[in-house]
Amino acid sequence: MKVLFQIPEGQDEISVSRTRDSVCAGDDYDAQHEEIFKMQTCKDPSLLVNGLASGYLPKVAGLGHRWGCRFNGVRIAMMKGDQIEILVREIVLETVNEVHFTYHSAPD
Repeated sequence: MKVLFQIPEGQDEISVSRTRDSVCAGDDYDAQHEEIFKMQTCKDPSLLVNGLASGYLPKVAGLGHRWGCRFNGVRIAMMKGDQIEILVREIVLETVNEVHFTYHSAPD
């Protein structure tokens, strides 16, 4: 699937507020885990999602769990290990963007 980006004209950097679900009770103390930062605009959706997740999502033991990625309210990707499945045909980059990673535990 070819994914298109709409990037604000003349904008090399975007501002991102990212949050994620907690994965265990000990992780809840800092729940929402918000980080606000700037990153380079990117035309490759897999690179964008990987850049947003890298060094941010906790490592979880076991097999079968996944992370969903919502970008400005739209679910754009599912991640399982190093595999990224892009779910949309278009991603709109705004001047300020919100990203949330949703944890999906492994099925029993």
